Amino acid sequence: MGQAPLLIAPGDVERLHASGAVRMIDYVDAVERAFRGQGERALEILPRQVLWRDAADAGVRSPSLKMSASVLRSAGVMGASVYSAHFRPGDLSMWIMLFSAVNGDLLAILHGREMSLWKTGATAAVAARHMARTDARTAALIGTGYFARTQLLGLAAVRPLARVRCYSRNAARREAFVAWARAQLPELAIEAASSAEAAARGADVVVTVTTSPLPVIEGAWLAPGVHCNVMGQHDPRAREVDSEAVAGSRVVVDSFAQAWNEKGEILIPLAEGRIAKEHVLGELGDVVAGRIAARRGDTDRTMFCSGGTALEYMGTCAMLLEKARAAGVGQELRL
Repeated sequence: MGQAPLLIAPGDVERLHASGAVRMIDYVDAVERAFRGQGERALEILPRQVLWRDAADAGVRSPSLKMSASVLRSAGVMGASVYSAHFRPGDLSMWIMLFSAVNGDLLAILHGREMSLWKTGATAAVAARHMARTDARTAALIGTGYFARTQLLGLAAVRPLARVRCYSRNAARREAFVAWARAQLPELAIEAASSAEAAARGADVVVTVTTSPLPVIEGAWLAPGVHCNVMGQHDPRAREVDSEAVAGSRVVVDSFAQAWNEKGEILIPLAEGRIAKEHVLGELGDVVAGRIAARRGDTDRTMFCSGGTALEYMGTCAMLLEKARAAGVGQELRL
């Protein structure tokens, strides 16, 4: 008989963080391994499937059930994330089921809200690690909500940042985020920007993590050599950056299959005729595995457009399960 599956709740993850057993760089490395598997064709991904409560009312703000799945052969795991969206504004009810890819046994059930936070920050960090200039020192963070914290922590883990300019439309949230960031990363000069443009101009790395359906970044603001992580939207009618920003950048996505269905940053300029499909160079796994070069030189503008995939969850959860078992954290399930 194998080990009983573990239930890993948010409190368990907090304990692993507090003890130092799991750090931001552990998430980054785990997600990087997963994307390397993608580049080496050692995994399978089922793009996000959406079931609307009312088919006639399908839309970005309608209640829905969403599911995505992946087999990560390099880590010997497979699984799926299942979550409901927009039933309770501001809430996300997500569960991730992790199975053995060797014998099919259930290994763990993890509450997905924490996983979504950390894997999204780690994914952006992997993109920055492989696409941003190695001497990137100044970052702009557009959006200071729930997901912004791990965006900043992940970026600081992979690049020698000196200055971060933060902007969101909500002034109180912006100031609260800056106070938190200064406490977490006292070695950095972190400041609130007066506008998205003021934050982005001259930045070496620009991160967008908003719920805005309209562009918050314009291509005219972006300096030569900048890298952009576009993380907030996955709806074909919504986008965080304008067509000029996309057309002027060397673009990589997390999953072709998902991007062609969901990523407005790609689909809108494609429909406008501003770009062709070939403008998207490849998937992030191709970059990590060395199959393509996203950046050819210091003046190239690069962009990672992310919608989030199950492979990131599988990499993150496989790492967390190993750490939890070693630390004796989590509740064994007797099924």
